[in-house]
Amino acid sequence: MIPTFSALNLLLLISSFLLFRLKTNDRRLSLSLVQVLLALPLLAGEYLFLAYHLEPRTLPLLLFSEGVFVLLWSYMLFRLCLATMTTVQESIVSICVQILIGAALLGFAAYCLSSGIPAEISNVGLVYNQYGLIYIFAFVLLIAVLMAVWRLEKFWRALEKTRRWEYKFLMVGSCLVSGALVWATSYRITYLALIPNHLLLLAALLFIAWIFILYAVSRHRLLNRKMFVSRKIVYSFVAPSIFALYLCLLGIVSLIMKTFGLSLPFVLQWLFLVFGLIAISIFAFSGKLRRRVQFFISTHFYINKYEYRDEWLALSRRLQGTLTEAEVVRALHEVLTESLYTTKLVIWLGDKTQGYHVVLPNEHTPTMDLSPNDPLVTFLNTHPYFYLRERKTDETLSAVERGMTLLSDELDLALMVPLLIGDQLVGLIGLGPEFTGGRYAHDDFDLLTALGTQAASALLSVRTAEKLAHARERQVWDKLSAFVLHDIKNAASMLSLVRENAPGHIHDPLFQQDMLEAVDNALVRMSKVQTRLDMVTEKETIVCQDLDLGRFLNDRSRDIGKKLVDMEIKLTCDTLIQVNTDPELFSRVLENLLLNAFEAGGENTITRINTYPDNDQGLAIIEVTDNGPGIPDDLLPDALFDPFKTTKPRGTGIGLWQARQLVTDLKGTLWAENLPHGGSRFIIRIPLVSVGKLNS
Repeated sequence: MIPTFSALNLLLLISSFLLFRLKTNDRRLSLSLVQVLLALPLLAGEYLFLAYHLEPRTLPLLLFSEGVFVLLWSYMLFRLCLATMTTVQESIVSICVQILIGAALLGFAAYCLSSGIPAEISNVGLVYNQYGLIYIFAFVLLIAVLMAVWRLEKFWRALEKTRRWEYKFLMVGSCLVSGALVWATSYRITYLALIPNHLLLLAALLFIAWIFILYAVSRHRLLNRKMFVSRKIVYSFVAPSIFALYLCLLGIVSLIMKTFGLSLPFVLQWLFLVFGLIAISIFAFSGKLRRRVQFFISTHFYINKYEYRDEWLALSRRLQGTLTEAEVVRALHEVLTESLYTTKLVIWLGDKTQGYHVVLPNEHTPTMDLSPNDPLVTFLNTHPYFYLRERKTDETLSAVERGMTLLSDELDLALMVPLLIGDQLVGLIGLGPEFTGGRYAHDDFDLLTALGTQAASALLSVRTAEKLAHARERQVWDKLSAFVLHDIKNAASMLSLVRENAPGHIHDPLFQQDMLEAVDNALVRMSKVQTRLDMVTEKETIVCQDLDLGRFLNDRSRDIGKKLVDMEIKLTCDTLIQVNTDPELFSRVLENLLLNAFEAGGENTITRINTYPDNDQGLAIIEVTDNGPGIPDDLLPDALFDPFKTTKPRGTGIGLWQARQLVTDLKGTLWAENLPHGGSRFIIRIPLVSVGKLNS
């Protein structure tokens, strides 16, 4: 055991040199506190061991251990004094003195461990000579402890009275340590003896003092600004650490029993092992117990109760790809359940017009809707939270408190937080009491405000997206209705032209035939409109076939010209051009262009259709020109083809948009331009199959 104790003390002493690598006084104080918390139980254990093995050969261990502890103890109290000063700047001399003291103690320890110390065993204990090594060391140790007590008293006087309550247990433990060491060293100087019972008493006193200091550090979070280890790492090491501590306790018990020659009964030994494994299993499988340990670590070793960055990132990851309010609420519910220390969580969603409705996280939550004029809702529109257990001084909050009390009775809620972004209240969060028995505080309010704002933004985005989707559906339906209306309008226009010409040509057999064809075409078009409405689709079914472009344009121009008798159509096609296209869709494109030219120019409109091949591009080009007023410049080159854009009094703005869409479906292009001397020109380009010569 002597080499083990010596090595542990040496490690503690070497760790002191880390103090000079730390930049701030807070971190140095933290390291000093940790060293003392480790050194105290180590020294108490050594006293316990030496009480039963007090021999001259164990004296170097005693002196070395006490020297290391007093050095660490004095430095910790020195750091406490510096912590109370407003401006602290250590000089080079102070640093050098600290290094020299440490080096001197290290040298003394090496001397003690390498050389024997003269002492004799008596019936009382271990006695030694006056002015010997032990006597001098006890005298130096007494002076060092008295200086430490002076620093302790200086620290207490400099401490603000409002903060003394945080350090009262630290002071009690420190006074107990200092008093025990002063008494021990004084006795050694006076009576020149080391007594085993005194060592047992010192071990007990130091262990009690260690409990006081450890409680002060953990209860009042004296290390909370000095711990830089991630919470996740701490949490993940809790279970292994408990298991390791359990094994260490088993080893210590076995070592003590072996040291004192005691035997542990077989049954008791295995019961101890089994009960320990059961306790570890309960901790591993009990989520609530683990959350309590997590709560203790978060509230006693850190300034903030939560790791805000982790919770914010967790919610951000869960919100990615959410498309509905239910998905957003589920993500928020999961993060809050994992973060907060409560088993009761209720979320309301709604708006200021329809009220707020409970989104049930489970089937056991009763439904309690809140109206937009509810006092609690009105209050949360302008406040970050309402906590039932927080003292209220405003008498106007009585109605709000009554409503919250009702929620507490029905849903077991203690805290309400708004899902608020800007001035838009999109929902509310209700939380039950903490299962730890604690109270909600600013850490909880800050976390809920941050996550609530993030969730409110996501909910608002989802609602906006849903409204936009509905608007687009309505827009698509409106466009479809406009297209149908346009097709009916074109058919009606053709029938109207036939009706106008009927009185003068009704007895002409050719006119009668054309009239019947016009009626048949109108009926066919209306039938297709009905079919299109039944299918509710914007896509046309394309049926392509090889066409003689000149013959096709000639036939369609003649048919359309019979209806547009006041417009002259001239066709020029000097080359045999073969194209592969849908004749019906292309007819509608041509009809749209010619009817548009007629409506824009009126009577005496002359329209020319000229076709020629572009062999380099593999395209057939059809130009439709007229002598009308032309196209307004603000509609060129592309605005003319936007839906619902028109310059005609009765126009729908659909014809040219539909014409371009049809040409695009036919793998062609359509654009327009004005002619230099008046009029307009529409140019169609569609894929070319072959080019030949016309028969003369």
